[in-house]
Amino acid sequence: MTVDEIITVVALILGPILAVQVATFLERRRNVKNRRVDIFKTLMATRGSSLSMAHVEALNRIDLEFSNDKKYKKIVEAWKEYFDNLGQRVETDEQFIVWTAKNEELLANLLYEMGQSLGYKFDKVLIKRNIYSPVGHANVEKENGMIRRGLLDFLNSEVTIPMTLINDDATLQKQAEFQELLTKYYQKELEK
Repeated sequence: MTVDEIITVVALILGPILAVQVATFLERRRNVKNRRVDIFKTLMATRGSSLSMAHVEALNRIDLEFSNDKKYKKIVEAWKEYFDNLGQRVETDEQFIVWTAKNEELLANLLYEMGQSLGYKFDKVLIKRNIYSPVGHANVEKENGMIRRGLLDFLNSEVTIPMTLINDDATLQKQAEFQELLTKYYQKELEK
């Protein structure tokens, strides 16, 4: 066998193997980039509702997807700074206002670094201010918070439900009839 024939046989054997390996490598890289882009897109889409589960999940995936690459060092540093601030204790309304403003700034920094590293060209002002958040959503969140607080206050015996005694004979008669109907109904149900 000549050298040319040996090289041809080796190329025929190694060619498909190398092609599969290269394709696998490229697919892995594409998947990693897609996961990183997904985190960025989720955070951008939910930056106006930082309590949403999607936002929190995306934040928790940053360590997993960005930590092992020196190229993303700025992202990891921005995430650590933001994460540190998220864990700060806030006890007064004034502290809450300062804390919230700092969180917005640190989230914008994080998103800016992610965007730059992933090839998006957003500036920090756009990231902070270009958010569509309907007033109705804010109202629903506020109302849900009020309901939760009110229910917790009631369950913790901090407030009571106001009641008015009615001393009207017609109303008392209707209530007695209603109680009698309920009693009959449940007695029949128990007999079954």
